[in-house]
Amino acid sequence: MYKLFWAKSLGSMAVEVLFEEIGAEYEKIAIDVDKGENRSAEFLAVNPTGQIPALVLPDGTVMTESAAMVLHICDRHPEAKLAPPPGSPESARFQRWLIFMAVALYTADQRLYYADRITTDAAATGGIEAAARADMDRCFALVDDALDPGPYLLGETYSAADVYLWMLSTWHPDGKQLLADCPRIARLVELLEARPAVAKVWAENRED
Repeated sequence: MYKLFWAKSLGSMAVEVLFEEIGAEYEKIAIDVDKGENRSAEFLAVNPTGQIPALVLPDGTVMTESAAMVLHICDRHPEAKLAPPPGSPESARFQRWLIFMAVALYTADQRLYYADRITTDAAATGGIEAAARADMDRCFALVDDALDPGPYLLGETYSAADVYLWMLSTWHPDGKQLLADCPRIARLVELLEARPAVAKVWAENRED
């Protein structure tokens, strides 16, 4: 059985959705970040960076990095068809946008919400946050363009990359403005939140 270390509205959401889509058995182990449980000796023994999520595979192998988990789950469960066949043109597109989102959008989110972690100058955090927000909006606009004709990143085919995009969209500081500015992302969010797996995970993770 998989063991997923998770916290509300963090990178574990995409992994949860994939497990629900596949019907895989997994155990959720809640980590209270506000109480510093991600810095406990027990959790640091699993993930020395103290970051959520962490995933323990059935054979005991530990994984970190949500995008890597997405790729592994797709590889391990090809019958779910949440990723295109390896080597196909569709696979190239899938990998391109998944990694782009992990490298560009996820990191912009980190800079926006945790600016104090990347500078020792408290006066600089405002500029870091403003630049991160601008980067985030620019990158979401690029992904919105990539959804033409859509409705998914692979056209008519739903994939794990769409799940990752949905997760990232929930982190935008002004979700209504994002969906207004990016109508194709808005359409994708509507489609995904109508899926039982996504609806279940979102109900368990949303903060409002």
